[in-house]
Amino acid sequence: MLPKIAELEFNTQENETDLPPLGKSFLYDFDKKDFVMRNGKMVAIHGLETLKQWIIKVLKTERFRFRIYKDENYGATLDDLIGSSLPRAFIEAEIKREVTAALLEHTHIQEVQEWQFERDGKWMRIKFRVVTVEGAFDMDEQLKGVAA
Repeated sequence: MLPKIAELEFNTQENETDLPPLGKSFLYDFDKKDFVMRNGKMVAIHGLETLKQWIIKVLKTERFRFRIYKDENYGATLDDLIGSSLPRAFIEAEIKREVTAALLEHTHIQEVQEWQFERDGKWMRIKFRVVTVEGAFDMDEQLKGVAA
């Protein structure tokens, strides 16, 4: 006998509350390469600020370069693109692909959109919008490549 389909219940709502909370981290000054201290203690950050800092760290970590991340899909392969003599359209498309793939590894990030690029020799400024389950925010980062 076949089940009565009309009596079956389906959960059609996505349950976003199953995601772990973004939690707490500590503010890091990437220019000084050290944690920010106030009154002798590291400054705590929470929520989307934690996610923004994670994004900056992903952008500054070259994938497969550090043994600590050898078993993880962490970081982005950008160093050889920025400052290279490859066509600008190709470089921008690859950066967009690399960064999007790296950021979508985070369970809270749903989409990366609204890309903008500015290039100055070995430096490239990238701007993009990150859409998360908690809301959206803009990122603006300057990257430096190692290629000549």
